[in-house]
Amino acid sequence: MAGVGKRVAQVAGAAGVAAAAAGAAGLGVRHSRRPRLPEDVPLLECRPTRTLTAAASDGTVLHVEIDEPTEPAEGAPTLVLAHGFCLDASGWCFQRHALVAEGYRVVTYDQRGHGQSGIGERDRSTIDQLGRDLRTVIDAAAPEGPLVLVGHSMGGMTIMSLAGHYPDLVRSRVRGVALVSTSAGGTGLVRLGLGKVLDLAVVRLGPGVLTNLARRAEVWTGMRRVGGSLEMGAVQRYGFGGTVDQALLRRVSDVIFSTPLETIGELLPQLDEVDIHANLPGLVGVPVVVVVGSKDELTPPQHSASLVESLPDAEHIVVAGAGHLLPLERPDLVTDAVLALVRRRRDEDAEDVAAAATGSAGGRRGRRRRTRRTKGAAAGGAA
Repeated sequence: MAGVGKRVAQVAGAAGVAAAAAGAAGLGVRHSRRPRLPEDVPLLECRPTRTLTAAASDGTVLHVEIDEPTEPAEGAPTLVLAHGFCLDASGWCFQRHALVAEGYRVVTYDQRGHGQSGIGERDRSTIDQLGRDLRTVIDAAAPEGPLVLVGHSMGGMTIMSLAGHYPDLVRSRVRGVALVSTSAGGTGLVRLGLGKVLDLAVVRLGPGVLTNLARRAEVWTGMRRVGGSLEMGAVQRYGFGGTVDQALLRRVSDVIFSTPLETIGELLPQLDEVDIHANLPGLVGVPVVVVVGSKDELTPPQHSASLVESLPDAEHIVVAGAGHLLPLERPDLVTDAVLALVRRRRDEDAEDVAAAATGSAGGRRGRRRRTRRTKGAAAGGAA
């Protein structure tokens, strides 16, 4: 009997680790203001113009969605959005609707192990491979023309990985990069962020603890069925800086807790160990905006500060009172930051052309980094 009790406790403990890991995928703290949802956007429901599948370098099938504008902006770059840990392409729905309305072509995809994409072999569940996957998506959905890359959390790491592997692609085609609630690692993300909730359980026990639970699908499904309110509470507590609409909270909870346990177990140690600062020189010379919530505990503001120290031309936006899931908690602000980035590159190109025509020493040389802090109130937006 004691043996049975021990096994039940182990399964329950593993389930708790999984729930905490998923719920803390957007670690933040409470804030008193309640963000408003964009009224014209269905909750995380995007109907892409078309979808396609792309085979990654190891054969893993990646699900890609493309949103085409009805009135394309002349000379506009394609915007490629990479989502974060335990999310999927639907996490960008607010931005997708807004950016397409502005005339931009938008490409989103499910990272391996998330959404409708395949999982792949365990040894390929690395940030290094995620960068190669992004190149696969670009080749399949946007093989030519200018690009702007936008990454949230793990998606930002994916872009940094891409920059390390394919610097020629970045130099020749990338016109801007937005890094939202992310980090280049090197400081033990799980120890500083997720570890406050998980007590390093997954890192200590290894990915096998969640893989074993994944084989007991009926146990996990049953726990989810009776623990729905706990799921929502975890996502509210650790995913947003303020109280959010309950319908949004339920939808986000469903996405997070639908992430395969194998994916959580395999990628979480990677997030703790990653250090891709050496890749940042690949982004030098590209307009970059780094956005972070002041209450983000998973990728705290000091991580963003470290990024901008390595990227001297980067703009740094600190969002007062916001947690980790900025694309959902403050969608309008994130969209505006992306649009401003696109316009910034367009204006810089115009300055360079004018400087070349007049023979002056103007243009973008001498431009200094700017840090901007928002006020505490929600900016009209709704992980």
